[in-house]
Amino acid sequence: MDITETMSESGKVEWARMIAGQVYQDTHPDIDSARLRAERLFTEYNRLGYDNPQRQGEILSQLLGAVGDDAVIKPNFRCELGCNISIGSNVHINYDCAILDNAPVTIHDNVWIAPKVGLFATNHALDRDERINGACQASPIILEDGVWLGGHVIVLGGVTIGAGSVIGAGSVVTKDIPEHVVAVGNPARVLKPITSDDKTGYLERLDARGNQA
Repeated sequence: MDITETMSESGKVEWARMIAGQVYQDTHPDIDSARLRAERLFTEYNRLGYDNPQRQGEILSQLLGAVGDDAVIKPNFRCELGCNISIGSNVHINYDCAILDNAPVTIHDNVWIAPKVGLFATNHALDRDERINGACQASPIILEDGVWLGGHVIVLGGVTIGAGSVIGAGSVVTKDIPEHVVAVGNPARVLKPITSDDKTGYLERLDARGNQA
C-alpha cells in the first residue's frame, strides 16, 4: 500500500521532502493521519501479545514496509509511521523498542535489539520558532547483518552500524560504526575489534554434542 495515495497535494510534497532528508512540516495533517494509522496498528499488535500470531503477522504486514522470516518483535513496540521500516529475517526486537521512521530505517538479517532501544531517524529544528511550527529533518538509519544493540541504546538519524558490530548498553550512537567492533559511550566510540579471541568455543561444543548423538 502506498500511504501517500490518499494524501492532499501539499501532504505529498511534505512527505517527499521528509523522505528526501529535507526540512519538512512534521505537523502537516496528512503526516499526522499517517502517524495515527501506525499507532492504531501497533496498539492492536501489542494488545494481542502471543495469543494470535496470525493476526499479529497481518498487522506487521500492514504496518511495516517489509518484514522477513522468523522476525520476533515483542511488546510494547512503537513506531512513528511504520511504512518506512524494513526488517530482515531472524531479527529479534526485545521489549519496548521505539522507532521514529520519518526516514527509512533498514534492519538487516540476524540483528538483535535489546529492551528499551530507540532508533530516532528524525530531528526537530534547533531554532525555537521553526521547531514549534513543526520543522523537522530526517536521515536514514541502517543496521547491517548481525548487529547487536544492548539495552537502552539510542541510534540517531544518518547512522549506519556495520555488520557484526555490538553497541554497549546505554550508548548513544551519533556517527557511523564500522564492521565487527564493540562501541560504547555517549557519543559511542569504538572500544575494540571483535576477533577470534572473543570466541568462547560454544559452537564447537554444540558440534561435539551433535556428533555424540
